[in-house]
Order: sequence, then C-alpha cells, then structure tokens
Amino acid sequence: MHPAQQNVTALARQQDDVVTRVQALTFGMTPDAIRTLRQRHGWGSPIRGAMFVPPVRNELRAHARAASTVLGGTICGLTAARLHGLPGLPERLPGEPVDLAFPDADQERRRRGYRRHRSSFEPWEVTDHAGIPTSSLRRTLEDVAVMHDRETFITTMDATLHARRITPADVAEMRRRVWCRRGGGTTRTWWPLIDGKAESPLESRIRLVLCDAGLPPGETQWPVRDPVTGNEVARLDFAWPSLQVAIEADGVGPHGQPAALYRDRRRQNDLVRLGWEILRFTWRDAISDAERLTEIVRAVLRDAEARAVRGSGGSAGSMRWP
Repeated sequence: MHPAQQNVTALARQQDDVVTRVQALTFGMTPDAIRTLRQRHGWGSPIRGAMFVPPVRNELRAHARAASTVLGGTICGLTAARLHGLPGLPERLPGEPVDLAFPDADQERRRRGYRRHRSSFEPWEVTDHAGIPTSSLRRTLEDVAVMHDRETFITTMDATLHARRITPADVAEMRRRVWCRRGGGTTRTWWPLIDGKAESPLESRIRLVLCDAGLPPGETQWPVRDPVTGNEVARLDFAWPSLQVAIEADGVGPHGQPAALYRDRRRQNDLVRLGWEILRFTWRDAISDAERLTEIVRAVLRDAEARAVRGSGGSAGSMRWP
C-alpha cells in the first residue's frame, strides 16, 4: 500500500471510516489514485466530497460523519434519534438521508445523502457524539415531536422515560417548548398518552391502538400473585383486573428463544389456572390488523363483563363494551 494511502486509511479509522477528498489530496493522494480506489476497491462516496474507506464498521455513524464533516451543521431529527439509540423508530432504509440543521437554511431541502433543515440551537442543545455534533437527547425528542408522527413520538418518549434517560419534569419542560414551536400545537393531545411504564415499543403501539378504540387498559404492568403462596406469578402488560382479562405484547427476540418459550407457557398456564383470560398480540396485529385487534379485545371484555354480572346476580344492561 502506498504511504499516502496508508496515512489516509489511518485517518479514516479515526473518523468513522470516512475521509474527505480534500484530506486525501492533502496527504498526497492523486485524483487518479482516488478514482481507482473508488472504482476498484469500494471507496464509496455517500455525498460529494467524502469517501468511505472500507471496511465501514458503523454505517449510520459513517454517513453522519461524512455529512457533518463536509457540510458542517448539526445532526438532528431522525439521524440524531438513531445516534442516541432511541427505540421505536421506523426501520432505516437504504438511501435514508442524514438530517442536518443549519440556522440559515432557506427551507428543508434534500440532496443526495443528506437533508437540510432550517433550525438553530442553543449551545446546551448540542452534544459531541464521539466527534459528531448532534442535537442533545432532549432537543432530539422535541424535534421528533414536530418532525414525525404521533406513534413514533410516543413510542420513543415511553422508552426513554422508562429507561430513566429523562424525567417527568423533563417531559413537562419539553412539552412547553414544543408547544411554542411552529407546528407544535398539533401535539397537544399526544403528551397525556406518554406512559413511562411501557417496557417495549410494541407495548406503546398496542396501548395507542386500544386508546384510539376507546378501550384504554385498566392497568399496565399489573402484578398477579398466587393467592395460596403469595408469590408473583406474572406482571401483565395490560390488565382489566376486575374482569381478569389481560393482554401480552409478543415481540420478536427473547420471546422466541427456547427458554423464554418454556417460561412464557408456564406463566400462561399459571394465569389460566387463576382464572385469567390472556390475549397475545404481535407487531403485525398492532400495525397491519389493528381493527381486528380491537374487535377481539372488545368482544372478550364484553363477554367477561357479562359473566361477572351474571355471577353477581345483576343485570347485563350496564355493560361498557358495546
């Protein structure tokens, strides 16, 4: 390897596997050498003026580094949310642009590899994310509120609050700031739906589906104990304790492992033994078949309340689940 290429590669390893064309030329590489590396050795160009030096260890950081190094500005929006590791975000697709904020940008504008936003930041709203200037966690969440849909915002807020990366006081201050921003008024009905008890993005999405259908859960993270031993049998994602009806969110990952499957089945059997009726829903139910999900829940609640009324000798005419 030529010494100039060695030096450029070493620099790239310090910059998330990214170098600018100017840096490469400064280290003595010729335009022809750069062209050869791009054509034959996979030195891709995510945006004009920057190059990836393979192997790229973290594609997200590499794209963000390339955009911020060449263009300046502050990483914001969806890109910042991904850098902060916020759960519940939409899947990152090939070609997703890097979100960059500039105080003097004329308007939101997308170019190959990046998207410009007109936005200014106070010094405390910018953090050095291992060498990449990025909007702070709180400012990023505020931007998600005004840049994205309700489901994405509430899911990320639930997860961040549950992880104690923000506090209820932070949420109140963020709400005040967002309401003062252009477009922030549309989020007024979203904030009361934030629930830091949610332990997964799927739980947040199912809860929103239920609330939209007029079926808000009676309790979340409800503990069930064996009346004989006093031991906790389960902690239910959503529960209507008086009716002994519960919903469990079955996400991918740990629940699919053999040990977890055994534990879930044993737990389910214990709950059935204690008289609970358990409904289980997945991401597909919450996203693609939400109407059917709510129909099932409504029917089960209606039947459970009818049984409770009959058992108490009362009338079924006061059921809440038409």
